[in-house]
Amino acid sequence: MLERLYAYCGLQYARFQFRSDIDTPQKMTNFFTGARNVLITLPIGYEEAAEAGKALRKFRDSLSHLEFTVIHTSTRATALTEFPRCTVIRIDPPDVNRFSLPVAPLLKRIYVKQYDVALDFNLDFVLHTAYICKASRAGVRVNFYDGPDADLFFNVRFNLAARRASQSVYDQCASCLAMF
Repeated sequence: MLERLYAYCGLQYARFQFRSDIDTPQKMTNFFTGARNVLITLPIGYEEAAEAGKALRKFRDSLSHLEFTVIHTSTRATALTEFPRCTVIRIDPPDVNRFSLPVAPLLKRIYVKQYDVALDFNLDFVLHTAYICKASRAGVRVNFYDGPDADLFFNVRFNLAARRASQSVYDQCASCLAMF
């Protein structure tokens, strides 16, 4: 019961912190292919993270010009770690505080680069990954969750039918991204 209260307080803190951040319109023609540095937050569960990695792996050759920073909660590798220029940052339980927000040392590890695109591959709203994407100051922040809290953190949302098998949803996500 207290976890939900803490998460609610964390969300309100994030709303307060980002209250003056106004997103500017972005061209949708080449936000992914024109990028250099991409931040990817993989889903919390390993199985979903592996499925998301497999979906993006299909486009490995067309994405070889990008530098990836992958945020991952598991200690096991995914297909994304095989990309030519990929840095993996693992999130351990102490890296997320009781309010479901990332702690400052984790944010310092992540923000050693400036990101052009931030992708959150969670199909449900996860506050700490959404916060990481918003705080990255990436011009384009993409997610696949359709809910009331997503507007604060993301400026591009793909509304995909999440009731299907997660592998097919991630394949569709990767296909959508490949268009840009």
